[in-house]
Amino acid sequence: MTNQSSVSNDSKSTSTRYHHGDLKTSLIEAANTILHREGADALSLRAIASEVGVSHTAPYSHFKNKKELIRAVSNLGFARLAAAMREGEQQADASDNLVLTYGASYLQFALQNPELYRLMLGQVEARGLKKVSAEALFSNGNLSQKEPFELLQEAFAKFLKNPTEVKSKALGAWALVHGMAALLIEGYITVPDSMTLKQFLSAVTPTA
Repeated sequence: MTNQSSVSNDSKSTSTRYHHGDLKTSLIEAANTILHREGADALSLRAIASEVGVSHTAPYSHFKNKKELIRAVSNLGFARLAAAMREGEQQADASDNLVLTYGASYLQFALQNPELYRLMLGQVEARGLKKVSAEALFSNGNLSQKEPFELLQEAFAKFLKNPTEVKSKALGAWALVHGMAALLIEGYITVPDSMTLKQFLSAVTPTA
């Protein structure tokens, strides 16, 4: 399965992109690189600036503090997760269960980007970053964070007509894959070598 992680460990290429004038994107990518390489505790504006190759004050031209920059990293993570889910849909057969396809792509993304996923869902708390509340998650100001959930809703809406039931089923599916992703990342459960993620997800999903 194609690796959905677009994190690069090449700080030189990050710096090169900055010299073409896109400092904001370079800072976010540098934060992703540090997160992938060292974890959330290593994130600081000074470290991110050093990764890009700019002065320690340069990040403040785009982000007022580290919390704001990390929020941008998290939002980009949700956008990449949604893109991974859509790519999974494009690669699936027409007869495949779309909910399972999205769920498997969700798990694959989480497993390939564990530090980013922990940050996105508040399983870790970088210094100065509060966990996102459920109300904030579904507010209009967090559209990228809503996108994976909206894809699940659209999948259920293909065969369910009641909007309340659609939302409930989507929430249940999201809770299931989130819990499974956390357990897989921490090594509490493993997928048998003989099964794909989609097959495993199908086997453990309640039928009721």
